[in-house]
Amino acid sequence: MSEVLSLINPLEVHKLLESIKITSLNNGTIYVLGNGGSASTASHFVNDLTIITMRRGVSIRAISLVDSTATITAIGNDESFEDIFKTQLINRLEKKDLVFCISASGNSSNLVRAVKFANEIGASTSSLLGFNGGILKTISKNYCLVSTKEGEYGPVEDAHMSVCHYLALNV
Repeated sequence: MSEVLSLINPLEVHKLLESIKITSLNNGTIYVLGNGGSASTASHFVNDLTIITMRRGVSIRAISLVDSTATITAIGNDESFEDIFKTQLINRLEKKDLVFCISASGNSSNLVRAVKFANEIGASTSSLLGFNGGILKTISKNYCLVSTKEGEYGPVEDAHMSVCHYLALNV
């Protein structure tokens, strides 16, 4: 695990932390998204951002867009799976908000569409990525890359959880 963590650029982590702090200072909301194992990390991260920071007297408004099975399946069924996150953002995302993606590949179309939408309205975008970063590396305003061989999901997901814990403890 220490080998994988050594692949992380501390400056990239710092930029993610700053994007969270700025969003919080501007009374914005952090929307966290991911698929599969990254969806679990997204839920856990929102829990930590909410509970850990509250115990320290910091107020962070964070919402996981992966937690409502009914909403996700309705959008997936009625519109498309590619829009499950963008559609949830359409009536709530503001310029002062942050869309925070967690993705090993960086190529999931539903995450890419959400980030493109956020960029179009001028909201902040940050991504925690693996492998080579994929499309999200090129379109996110900030990113942190855990550069591993493609397909090594376990080490990437473990490193992502470690970064999320660090971020929640240091906001």
